[in-house]
Amino acid sequence: MKSIAILGATGGLGEHVVTTLALRAPVCIGYGQRRSKAEALARQVEAAGGQAIIAPVDIRDAASVAAFLARAEGIGDGLQAIVCATGPAIPLRPLIDVTDEDFDRVYAIDVRGAFNVIKHGTRALKAAGGGSLVMFLTTAVLRTLENDGMSGCPKTAVGALVKQAAREMGPFNVRCNGIAPAVIDAGIVYAPEFADDPLAQGVISAMVSHTPLGRMGRPEEVSAVVDFLVSPGASYINGQIIGVDGGFSA
Repeated sequence: MKSIAILGATGGLGEHVVTTLALRAPVCIGYGQRRSKAEALARQVEAAGGQAIIAPVDIRDAASVAAFLARAEGIGDGLQAIVCATGPAIPLRPLIDVTDEDFDRVYAIDVRGAFNVIKHGTRALKAAGGGSLVMFLTTAVLRTLENDGMSGCPKTAVGALVKQAAREMGPFNVRCNGIAPAVIDAGIVYAPEFADDPLAQGVISAMVSHTPLGRMGRPEEVSAVVDFLVSPGASYINGQIIGVDGGFSA
């Protein structure tokens, strides 16, 4: 059985992706600083009858990404899918108030990191005879939102990388897609730096109030879309950015 590599697996959405995809195949849980969280997730997967290993990865470092994917390949007969659910802490404020340091930090993780994952990930999937790569974006790539430029702008670049790779790697049966969640009841919504920031709370409230379904999304609603995109049922879906946003981007 081929395995699935999951980067950003210890985040608020990543952990739900892990437990969902572990029902499908062995998983390699990629973590940055949260080793203990990765270990707990692996134990949870194994208790449910699945197979999991953990491995550190820094997506800003191409060698680290390549080493992580090689580790993930080792628990199966190559890779069938790669999911990148990473995302840096972002400042929710107008572009004119974004510091140079924050700009460089976010783009290093989001854009350079995505390039490393897509470059080495599609190579690994090609070597395995094909497979699915899913990158986490944001609904801000589908509908521009004030004060959210440090989410929407870099993730728009990531979306372009996804589409470029989809065209170039499609002949090798490698599919590349992105999902674009809105406000999800997990993870970054509850980041400590947002809790006491009226501007950040205003952005979150505005998104929910302009969502036709009138609520936050649930993490399992996101992981279900990821599960579909890595499944045989999505074998003709390639180069798409799929909003998981309750209609916010409509």
